[in-house]
Amino acid sequence: MKTLVIFSGLPGTGKSTLANRLARELRIPLLRIDDVVGEIPENPGVEFWDSKVAILLGLAEAQLELGLSVIIDSVFMNTDRHHAQHIAREHHASFRPIYTYVSEDKIWEERVTIRFNELNHPDAATWERIRQQRGHFREWKPDTALFIDALDPVEENHAKVIDFVLSEDVNIQPLEDVPLSAGNYH
Repeated sequence: MKTLVIFSGLPGTGKSTLANRLARELRIPLLRIDDVVGEIPENPGVEFWDSKVAILLGLAEAQLELGLSVIIDSVFMNTDRHHAQHIAREHHASFRPIYTYVSEDKIWEERVTIRFNELNHPDAATWERIRQQRGHFREWKPDTALFIDALDPVEENHAKVIDFVLSEDVNIQPLEDVPLSAGNYH
């Protein structure tokens, strides 16, 4: 059975670590918003991000059309996650949304600051930018995704993700149906 796995969460919550490991272990194509975006212009607007997410979802749909499972690593701020669910349904694929977060802001801020300093790259998320994004991030409703707290050990979180993705029957509620307009996600 083909599966569409999405990793959603703000920067610095462990999405990429878990997505990379899952893709490597299960040998499933991984699509990352960072690969679609490239260099981020100064003060990018909603249109910039929405167009990149539309490209990412189009690439995922192409993989599903080929009969392949696919993993997407992106923030999934709002209705883009609904569009992903819609694509999975259209292609008779299992939909496995995973929401990553850090339950303690102080630790999250420290991790983001360390990562920013280590990467020394202008596109790396700063704590200030994450706080701004957080104001626009639509919270996941309980029971609509696998919730992963990055404060838990990576091995423990990876085991939860593997179990969730490989299980035939998962106990999550579908996202509500909303009017979709590709490329308009905020």
